[in-house]
Amino acid sequence: MSFLQDPSFFSVGMWSIGAGALGAAALALLLANTDMFLSKPQRASLEYLEEIDLKTLEKEPRTFKAKELWEKKGAVIMAVRRPGCFLCREEAADLSSLKPKLDELGVPLYAVVKEQVKTEVKDFQPYFKGEIFLDEKNLEIK
Repeated sequence: MSFLQDPSFFSVGMWSIGAGALGAAALALLLANTDMFLSKPQRASLEYLEEIDLKTLEKEPRTFKAKELWEKKGAVIMAVRRPGCFLCREEAADLSSLKPKLDELGVPLYAVVKEQVKTEVKDFQPYFKGEIFLDEKNLEIK
């Protein structure tokens, strides 16, 4: 037990513990703030998007393939992650300001939401002047 009386034993040990703690903190910061070790998402191709099932928000919902939205005349489609989010509502209002010009050009304006939580979609509708559809499987917004 004579090593406990040697002050250099504790100073070296403390430096080792301190260096280890700093290294662990640096690694934690790196992992938390970069996507270096995450797998990259696949880019959505037109073929992928065409096959997504969407639902209307009517009392008797109709399910259809997303390609129906743009296959005849094209379309402007807003993907809405959270209809209750004030930023999404602001973006919807900005996009809706283009509706008169889009109508002149014959281009429809649509939004696709990934979920229907309580009254979020209903509360979102005053901000968005086009039709809104539901993607229950969250395939469009990933």
